Formats: sequence, structure tokens, C-alpha cells
Amino acid sequence: MEAGRLLEPVIVERNDSFTRIVLNRPSSLNAMNVELLERLAFALRTNTDAPAIVLAGNGRAFCVGEDLRESLAPRTGQAEELRTSLLAIQEITSLITRLRCPVIASVRGYAVGGGAELALAADLIVAHPTTRFRFPEVPLGHAPTGGVTARLVATVGLLRAKDYLLTGRWIDADEAVAAGLVNEIVPDPDRRAAELADEMGRSPRRSMAATKLGIELAAFPDQERTLLSEVDAALYCFASPEAAASSAMFRTEHGGSDPAH
Repeated sequence: MEAGRLLEPVIVERNDSFTRIVLNRPSSLNAMNVELLERLAFALRTNTDAPAIVLAGNGRAFCVGEDLRESLAPRTGQAEELRTSLLAIQEITSLITRLRCPVIASVRGYAVGGGAELALAADLIVAHPTTRFRFPEVPLGHAPTGGVTARLVATVGLLRAKDYLLTGRWIDADEAVAAGLVNEIVPDPDRRAAELADEMGRSPRRSMAATKLGIELAAFPDQERTLLSEVDAALYCFASPEAAASSAMFRTEHGGSDPAH
């Protein structure tokens, strides 16, 4: 496989069958900061010709969502800069779901918050037996993004989605596959994702693109409206003293070391 580094913290590897896009902040469990969001969006925009795409995370986590030790508005700390970062998160969902090719998420370890939302934007999810999902925004005083308020309902049903989003509890691999949150639990998700990408990437591209688009439109006809409403909700919550207090409590409890909420 021909490998090329796309300015850290994202690595892109391409071959004739598929492109592999890897989140590469392993010391932070691939937590999302402004740079990662920018590089991931760039990687997706510049690989629209790929037969298939595998999304993965380097190290012991897929992605633990927003890096609570960094600001998504590092330059000004103002709402407009934060809105730009939140829109970047939403753009990633739009990019993945609009791609003409299949996208397979290879998930091992933690998939938390924005990381779980990133996985849910993919067409298929294969996970390791130790994988754990969590949507912790409500306990942190935040609001979910990435279109998950619609995508999770369509994936696991209304009551399960309310359970996961409103409680912010952990979901282990067995529950995830039983709930339909993931397609398969396998010992080597990277290998299985590569097999699926290789197989699906050989399908006629026009048929693949048309079918994927049809499914997305049927399941999420108002995705763009959902994404924009999530940004407004997230800004409203981030401005609350509750959010600041919850984040401060997290940093105190975890010593600012492990962002797996």
C-alpha cells in the first residue's frame, strides 16, 4: 500500500481498492481539536474519487470526541469562532454521507461524543470486542452534534436513542451490536474493514452512489436542517455556566490526562 502523510493529525493511505483515513492523535485518544477537524475535512474532500474509504483511529481509541483540554475557539474564545468549529464538525458528517463511495468505520477502544458521531456517519461500522461507545454531552452540559440526534434514532430506535443521549452512559460492544449500533464485532476490525472496503469498492460506482444517496435521502431527508439546529443548540448550551462547571469538574476528576469522559 502506498502511504502518504497528510499533515498531522490525520494520515491518508491509498491503494487501488480503497483509501484509509486514520485519526492520528493517539496520545490524546484521537480527541478532536481544530487542526484535526480541518485535516479530516480536507482528507474527505480530496478523496472523493476513492472506490471506498475506511475510517480508523491510531492507538487505543477510535476517537473520544472534543478535546476538553483545548478550546474549539482557540484564537478568540468567542461564539463566532466556536460556531465555525461546530460547523466544521457538521461538515464532516455531510461530506461522509454525500460521498459516492461506501465508508466503513473501523472502531476499537473508545468512541465517545464526536467520535461516536463520526462512526455513525459511516455506511458500515465494524468494532473490536473491547469497544465502548458513549454520548456524554448532556452530563457535560453540552449538546450533541454531527447529526446524531437524527442518525441515532434511525439506527437504534427512539427509546434507545433517548436512553443513550439523555443519560450519557457507556455502551459496550455486546450491547452495541444487539442494538444495531454496529454491524459486526470482530477481533481485527481494521482487517475486516479493509476486506469490506475492497469488496464494496469493486461494485459499479454509479449503482453504489445512487443506492447510498437513496438510502440517505429516505432516512434523513432534513439532514442539513438537523445539522444547523444542532449547532444552535450546542452554542446555546456552551454559553451556559453549567457547561463550564461540568468541564471544570471533569478536568479536576481526570487530572486533565485522559479525555475519555
